[in-house]
Amino acid sequence: MSDPPTDLEAELATILEGIGEGFYAVDLDWRIRRFNSAAARHFHRTAEEVVGRELWEVFPGAHETDLGRLFRQTMASRQPINAETPSVVVPGRWLSYRLFPLGEGMGVVFRDITDRKSAEEQRDLLVKELHHRVKNTLATVQAIASQTFRRTGSEANDVAREAFEARLRALSNVHAALTDENWQSLGLHDLVQSTLQPHQPGDHQLFAVSGPDMRVQPKSAVALSMAIHELCTNAAKYGALSIDGGGVAIGWDATGERFRLQWRERGGPPVCTPASAGFGTAMIERALAAQLRGEVAISYESMGVVCVIDAPLDAIVEPEPS
Repeated sequence: MSDPPTDLEAELATILEGIGEGFYAVDLDWRIRRFNSAAARHFHRTAEEVVGRELWEVFPGAHETDLGRLFRQTMASRQPINAETPSVVVPGRWLSYRLFPLGEGMGVVFRDITDRKSAEEQRDLLVKELHHRVKNTLATVQAIASQTFRRTGSEANDVAREAFEARLRALSNVHAALTDENWQSLGLHDLVQSTLQPHQPGDHQLFAVSGPDMRVQPKSAVALSMAIHELCTNAAKYGALSIDGGGVAIGWDATGERFRLQWRERGGPPVCTPASAGFGTAMIERALAAQLRGEVAISYESMGVVCVIDAPLDAIVEPEPS
């Protein structure tokens, strides 16, 4: 014996009540055909009050809003649209919408996202305040250093002051870039290019950059940016960036579970291994390696300095959300 026929209308009504979100539907002439209880609670209108009436009559003024334009776009294009907009009916509320063709008309699923929007605004405010405080702190440190170095008055200390201030600027720049991304991660191409930019005079293309783009963790982004800054500084003083015709190739790849970045200078003066490592070299070889849980090797080849960074990929790349 076959099962008795299902009451499709009752089943549909149960589904629309059980989806946990507001739902209503309109026909080709914008007359409301369905209106579930979640929609009734949000708009403070019962289904009996609105079903059979034109949408723009029930919600006067909504026709010329951004949301009204999205409604008309969905109806005309017959393509679904996702959107987040302020409610055009309930002041102070934000709604997430899914608009989609339904028969000759259109279906609307929505939910209130006001709490999420408020949390995002609060987060953005805190991040901007943090950025402001970090900038002020770095500016204060720079002023203190400038005054301290100036009191000594020696040429060596002037050089040290300039190097210190350049490092502070590099640190400030990468902090600003991370703040723009809410301290989530940075694209590696953007990170490298922004670090190189102060060392790239005019229209001269001194750097050849290649490698797959990937999202870099904040901690690793700071470490890589500072290391590239130090390599640029050394190259401008003693290496390929100190003479016309010199340049640097920077490339990276991710193979298996490893990340490898290479800095290779070309067209510069002959270089030789220094008698002792300066601060920048020590920072790159020791601090960077520790930060990335990897290895950093700097070699002084006849064509110019080569620096190779090899590290676990999970120490560099932002993990995929689970």
